[in-house]
Amino acid sequence: MPMRTERRNAVSGSAVLVHGALALMAALVFVVPARASAQSSASLRESLERELAQLESEAAKLDQTIAETQSEAKTLERQVKLFESEIKRRELEIRRLALAIRQAEIDIQLKVASVEELAARIGKNRTILARNVARLYEYDQENMLVVLAKNETLSDFFTALDNVRSLQAQIGELVGELKGTKEQVEREKEELEGFRESQLALKALGEVERRAAQEKRVEKDRLLKVTRGREAEFQKLLVQKKSDIAALKTQLFYLERTGISAADALKFAELAARRTGIRTAFLLALLEVETGRQFEGGVISAGTHLGTGNWREDMYNCYLNLGRRSAAEAQKNAFFEITSKLGLNPDKMPVSRRPSYGCGGAMGPAQFIPTTWLLFESKTASLTGHRPPNPWNIEDAFTASAIFLAEAGASSQTRAGELQAARTYISGRPSCPASGSARYACLAYANRVASLAEDIDRVI
Repeated sequence: MPMRTERRNAVSGSAVLVHGALALMAALVFVVPARASAQSSASLRESLERELAQLESEAAKLDQTIAETQSEAKTLERQVKLFESEIKRRELEIRRLALAIRQAEIDIQLKVASVEELAARIGKNRTILARNVARLYEYDQENMLVVLAKNETLSDFFTALDNVRSLQAQIGELVGELKGTKEQVEREKEELEGFRESQLALKALGEVERRAAQEKRVEKDRLLKVTRGREAEFQKLLVQKKSDIAALKTQLFYLERTGISAADALKFAELAARRTGIRTAFLLALLEVETGRQFEGGVISAGTHLGTGNWREDMYNCYLNLGRRSAAEAQKNAFFEITSKLGLNPDKMPVSRRPSYGCGGAMGPAQFIPTTWLLFESKTASLTGHRPPNPWNIEDAFTASAIFLAEAGASSQTRAGELQAARTYISGRPSCPASGSARYACLAYANRVASLAEDIDRVI
């Protein structure tokens, strides 16, 4: 009797091994095409990376040409040449953004496949774990005398005990692997979210660049029409009053769409820049590009400075749905702290609406998220005299942005320092990521800010 039991267990174990082998073969049938597809995607991604590197090299040469042209004497010929170089630069940036968007799509596909593979592994391990726990439970229900009686020899008895210990060890390993795989899934999901956010940023920046290129063409044609191609007429233009609100309105297209007039934007940007030691043109350029990133298909998708979202759905519940409870609590607590100090009802205060990916919850014209606003709250109060400062107030918001940028390098008032500050503003670090779509979104953002700052500087 015990021998037949032992053989039955052996047969059962063999059956498990056979089923396991068949399952593995079936998995390989499906995994091989997926891997082949992943290899194809990776190959395409490398090709795009090479194209992007080539465009980056071309962009660097154009930047050098523009810098050299800017250093020349201010003549009509020089200005027309500058416009033509800047138009080429914008067109090149549009091409580069299009390639980076394709790269982001591949990154997303690969990451989705990785998450699905991990999810399948979790499901398989859960099934094995459940089966092993059930077997261990069966062993647990028998006392030592029963186990001894079911085995003919002490050797068989100790073998059975070893099987129990082995089963316990397997269960421990499976539990550990499940935990590790779950953590890896969370990391992969966060990276996936980052790729999707980068893709949206790239698309938005592409729209900003297309508008900039068209504006350059219009500006060039306007200049030639006004001067009638004559150097003397161009020189007259140079000595006219520099502060041209009409021209500034064309540069602050997106900010004006949020309800901030060009005159107010200039007034409060000058005030904030003077207080923090950065250039007015740079602050305006950054706020314009930052606002422009919130547009999708001509509509503000992440909210205006007045806001189209609410803290509960677009910020708190959004983070919860992404499994980021600590972030949800941190932003909610910071938001409540801010509104409480200002004597405002948090349920009535508008924030940015949740975009396609990521979460909303940004406040005011400078789009500060609550936790970041608190980092600059006291410094803003010391400069504006508003205690507490209000993120929905233009003066406070512009001043807080200026403080952020000054501390990030813009106080040097050099191109290098301003580029560093712009990169920090979008990515949280002074240098862009080493690779991937996030790198190109970061580079495009900083370059667009620098270019627009020069345009604004010509008219204020």
